Amino acid sequence: MSADAGRQAPPDSDSPTLRGLLASVLAAVRSRPPSELGLVALPLPALLVGVNLLPGVEAWSFSLATEGVFESRWALWTAFASSFVHADTVHLADNVVNYWLLVAVAYPLSVVAGWRRRLLGSVAVYLAVVPLVSAWATVVALGGLTDAPTAGFSDVNSALLGYLVAVWFAALAAESGRSRSGGPPGVDPRWSVVAVFASLAVAYFAPSGAGYFPPLPAVGSLFAVGAVVAAVGLYAAVGRPRVAELDLAPERELLYVTGASVAAAGVIGSLVLVPFGSNVFAHLAGYVVGFAVPFVGVLVDGTADRGGG
Repeated sequence: MSADAGRQAPPDSDSPTLRGLLASVLAAVRSRPPSELGLVALPLPALLVGVNLLPGVEAWSFSLATEGVFESRWALWTAFASSFVHADTVHLADNVVNYWLLVAVAYPLSVVAGWRRRLLGSVAVYLAVVPLVSAWATVVALGGLTDAPTAGFSDVNSALLGYLVAVWFAALAAESGRSRSGGPPGVDPRWSVVAVFASLAVAYFAPSGAGYFPPLPAVGSLFAVGAVVAAVGLYAAVGRPRVAELDLAPERELLYVTGASVAAAGVIGSLVLVPFGSNVFAHLAGYVVGFAVPFVGVLVDGTADRGGG
């Protein structure tokens, strides 16, 4: 979505509508090179479908009887490959749809934030790193308790969920920076860390549908304290987020509402109200890595700005 695509609302529009949002999205799609849109939307789903058509691919699931990710070459391979394997067609379709839903909001927000290259770079890191990190986290949490196999792309989708939280704040910071005519941004993208700490606190406080992941109030309290400390520090350093003066077009406002809704639903669906049998620890690992990768870029950007770079 181009930076100005959201302003193509009808002149008499004074409130966000679904029709206006769809018109804005279509205008934005036409403004982007088809190759770029195809690169975001098609290769990964095609890879997932192709892998699951291979004969004997179910053997690539990662066994929790394994003592460690680096126990053997086979253990290392299945730790990586299991993220691209699915139990059945419904499992595969669920992860493909979730991927499309996440990138449908993460991509236009990345364009607004000037993060198109960062999105592609982050996804490349997720594909290489998240499967191994999620397998390691699962072994640490559940290893020795069961020999069940684990598989699925939900750990990488959870990484995209973490990216979505980071880019949502970055896009809003870019909007506020432009609206304030070169002055300090009304929203600092570092506020995203408060949202992530708060969401992790909720995940550890709330009862989960997965019986092996009970509430852990002590851990939830640590994340809650982290959220408060981060919020106090940011308030002292940059002030509260200021968005009242942005004067965004209704469809652009709806983009942010949609992005926040997808992020909130994703956190609830992958970390809180989790169906029994889902690998919550893989989701947690993916979410944390998914946020940390772009957030490092946010910190680097801030250091460059303070250094005049």
